Amino acid sequence: MVVDDPVWNAIEPWMIEIRRGIHRHPELGLETPETAHRVEAVLDELGIAHTRPITNGVRGVLAADRPGPALLLRADMDALPIQEANDLPFRSEISDRMHACGHDCHTAMLLGAARYLQAHEAELRRPVILMFQPGEEGPGGAMPMIEAGILNGVEAGVMVHIDSDLEAGVIGLREGAAMGSCDDFRLTVHGRGGHGSTPHQGVDAIFVATAIVQAIQAVVSREQDAFDPLVVSVGTIHGGYRENVIADRVEMTGTIRAMSRAARERAVRRVGEVADGMARTYGARAEFVLDAGYPVFMADVPWTQRARHILTEALGPEAVRDVPPTLGVEDFAYVAERIPAFCIVVGIAGPQLTTGLHSAGLMVDERGLKTGAAALAAMALRS
Repeated sequence: MVVDDPVWNAIEPWMIEIRRGIHRHPELGLETPETAHRVEAVLDELGIAHTRPITNGVRGVLAADRPGPALLLRADMDALPIQEANDLPFRSEISDRMHACGHDCHTAMLLGAARYLQAHEAELRRPVILMFQPGEEGPGGAMPMIEAGILNGVEAGVMVHIDSDLEAGVIGLREGAAMGSCDDFRLTVHGRGGHGSTPHQGVDAIFVATAIVQAIQAVVSREQDAFDPLVVSVGTIHGGYRENVIADRVEMTGTIRAMSRAARERAVRRVGEVADGMARTYGARAEFVLDAGYPVFMADVPWTQRARHILTEALGPEAVRDVPPTLGVEDFAYVAERIPAFCIVVGIAGPQLTTGLHSAGLMVDERGLKTGAAALAAMALRS
């Protein structure tokens, strides 16, 4: 099995140190210059050719002289605007930034796979493209890299993502609708201010906003097929001046997550309609602004099934599991719209785990990095 190759004894600690270095210096969005330079330095060390398709995106290539269409292996590099709560020797050194979604692990795993594949380059039957992408957490780096030609000559793609619901040493696979779509919205309720002692003389924007928050949940609970998942969440709400003033304006933000194009389109339309109708009912006005996000990530079924056989042979049957879909989102969905693609879900749960992804207290069991890197390498060597 690929995962049992003794060469991992050298690659694993090297890969963990790379991960910790990236973890110390998290960067946000498309602005990942230091991380991109770290990636390029490692690729130079390995003798792997690389270019910059976009400002902070890196494209490496192995076995460029092989015939046939290439395989794409992808990792993302950006962090989240979160203050780390962990007391680690390699904790984030930048305030209000943390690799709380594991992109430091993803980048390290792809570099670990690259080192393994560089040592086995003669065995590669086709070119392998390494895609190191910024901006997955927003505004989205996959599409700029696609527009810059990262998929030219590529037949299929694979990405990795850590998962705190799986123990280290295990990977998961999803086929079909694997990850949700995301559309964020900003909703402003315009009422009419007044004194708290005479609410009938104004239009209370706070009252109207609370009615809207409750009403839009009916889009999910009373209008949506329960077997076609949909979530509408309001995450922030701000309004009012003081205790005896009728608020004339409330602003709220939220997110719409769906697992099908039809559910997505309908929910976006209906949330706006319900908000408008509820506001007018109470004499207010609702301003609905949509920030359209990533589409549903459709994992190609034949490609995922083929990968299941490859990864079972490479890692052992006890290490490969089917995992349920998630309404978490991923801009690799844009890649999956253009070529067959799927995600290797890498377990990182261990004894220190207390919280999940996107948390200030996320603790990664770094033994999972070897499993993820070996899985990427196996896909390149055997597919």
